[in-house]
Amino acid sequence: MMALLRSDLYRTLRARWPWAVLALVALATLGSAVFTIWWPLESGVVYDGLTGRSGALRLAGRGASITLVQMVAVFVAAHLSCVDSDAGFDRTLLSSLRGRGAYFTEKYLLVVIVTGVILLAYLAFSGVGVIVTMRPVENVEPLWQVVAWAGEGWLHACAYALVVLLVGQLTRVKAIAVIVAFLLLSAAVEQGFFAFLLLVSNMFGLGWEPALEAAFAWMPYVTTAAVGNGAADMLAVDVTGFAPAVRALIVCAPLCAACGALGTLVGSRRDVA
Repeated sequence: MMALLRSDLYRTLRARWPWAVLALVALATLGSAVFTIWWPLESGVVYDGLTGRSGALRLAGRGASITLVQMVAVFVAAHLSCVDSDAGFDRTLLSSLRGRGAYFTEKYLLVVIVTGVILLAYLAFSGVGVIVTMRPVENVEPLWQVVAWAGEGWLHACAYALVVLLVGQLTRVKAIAVIVAFLLLSAAVEQGFFAFLLLVSNMFGLGWEPALEAAFAWMPYVTTAAVGNGAADMLAVDVTGFAPAVRALIVCAPLCAACGALGTLVGSRRDVA
């Protein structure tokens, strides 16, 4: 599997799309910060921490939050889900492998690594943007909170990206993977699912409303919003009795593992053609 991973990383570095992705992240973060040199922000305003709505890493990019990582990662996953099948490369490779499970497992690991690189690029460009804007930063969070905040953002991005990768591998149609990416980012999947259950509850008088309301607070869409609001909001215990960071770990980590296991199981058993 490591040989496959090294091969994919080498091919990725030789391709053009990773540099386009980095340019997009730079434009959304560093580009808008550089623009403030010619169009200065309000004088006397300081950054309130690093991660919150008024934090340096967000306002330096004029509103580009860590959810940008999630947005970019899901479409990169949609591309990677079908890039080998579109080129016919998977047929040649899979026919030469003794165990096909390693091939599919490696793809999920590749998406996790690429998502981490996108996150590091966002943090790096945002950090440079803070320097460019030259605004003081107050109430800086402890380092462990910033690391936890970045790690939660990476986990959320991986969860959505691996779902998109799984759909793309199962269908072998990039357009479907892209549509699923749009639906996940807009929360249409989660909200539509709970709306359907609520409709069933109302039709048959099942009284599911309190349970559905409590369950919806555990959905990745809700905890993603908490991560976007900053480390303090993400780590604060709310009405559910759990911090959004804890709920994300309980939900997103198993979701990532389930996607990898299902994709490997189904992919290793289906026909190559």
